[in-house]
Amino acid sequence: MTFKSVILGSAAAIIVAGAANAADLTIAEPVDYVKVCDAFGKGFFYSPGTDTCIKVGGYVKFITTFGDSDYGAFNKAYPDSNWGNFVTEASIQVTASSITEYGNLTGWIDYRAKTGNTAGGETLADYVNASTNSAYVDTAWLQFGPVKAGYFDSLFDFGQGFTDKGSYSSDTKTDHIELSYTVNGFGLAISLEDPRDRGAVGTFIDDLGIDRGGNNNIPDIIAALTYSSGIFKTKIAGAYFQHAADIDLDNNLRHDKTGFAVGGIVELALDNISKGDKFQLYAAYAQNGNSFTGITGGSSVAGYTTGSVAGGAGLDAVPGDSWSTFASYKHVWTDRVWSALTVGYAKFEGTTDYTFFKDREFDAFRVGGAVNFTPVKGLDLMVDAAYNKIDSDTAAIDGDAWATTIWLKRSW
Repeated sequence: MTFKSVILGSAAAIIVAGAANAADLTIAEPVDYVKVCDAFGKGFFYSPGTDTCIKVGGYVKFITTFGDSDYGAFNKAYPDSNWGNFVTEASIQVTASSITEYGNLTGWIDYRAKTGNTAGGETLADYVNASTNSAYVDTAWLQFGPVKAGYFDSLFDFGQGFTDKGSYSSDTKTDHIELSYTVNGFGLAISLEDPRDRGAVGTFIDDLGIDRGGNNNIPDIIAALTYSSGIFKTKIAGAYFQHAADIDLDNNLRHDKTGFAVGGIVELALDNISKGDKFQLYAAYAQNGNSFTGITGGSSVAGYTTGSVAGGAGLDAVPGDSWSTFASYKHVWTDRVWSALTVGYAKFEGTTDYTFFKDREFDAFRVGGAVNFTPVKGLDLMVDAAYNKIDSDTAAIDGDAWATTIWLKRSW
């Protein structure tokens, strides 16, 4: 055997041994990097290993409020207080969407938390502040094609204008299921909504005075027609419900008061004045369902009168007629500064014979203004002020109030 043969044989053995050892090594799995998903707009990415597109957003908002009120319940609780201290609110918003053979499948959640202080906000409920300092679901829904279900804005909602506090209108989130269809700028939708989210009464006492218990209400049935073309947008909605309780002179409650509501809004884009300028005009009427006009509800009359507009809670269950209207204008001064002005009116006339609410009537007025400054993308500084006046048949709810809110908001 020559020296050359020895060298070649050794090299071959090393190669074979190396190949054998390599076969025993663990093969690293390829990295599944996050990929951009452009099927649903900006900000979406594919959840690794799936065909679901995810978008994460949210905000942190720092708020302070100061003002004054001569409403009786407010001043009795806080006679010397006109500053709402500081409150911080946070929101995490997640969207999950995917394309299926039957249409898009989407889920959305807005999960919020708000710090709790012994005093905070412009209403008595905020000053007590017992419901804050905990996380809660503000909005959550799923949508599959034309069907949308969950906890989100009622189909009867029209917005509250361009100022932060807004004006009198429905402004109510409800658990409901909604079916919608759009074509050539027209939209048609119908929904079934939980009446308890609007304060409908659940107790039922029959003619014999026997408490039958339970919730006797039917779901709120709401339909809406929308149209959008060029600078013009509009929405008209109608609702049928059974919220009110008939209160007789013996204080027996019966769920035999049905009601209805109708409303509409027109919005014009006024880019010919300044790009981004908008104007809204709204009006609504309700019979035996006062949250549909903002007598109760989110940005409501009751919110400024500590929930005692009719002398106690549960005004939505009090039979009566109510109206509300507002006009709102937003003007864009520069790409960083805009302002808005909202003027609103609401009226309630009770129709029950029950002594405590008999012939209760009042008029409510609100004017509000806001200025928003965006120094950099994702950061907003807003100053919002509103004045309210209630003219009523009882001194318990007569009065006026003003409140100014300043907030700093970082959105992403």
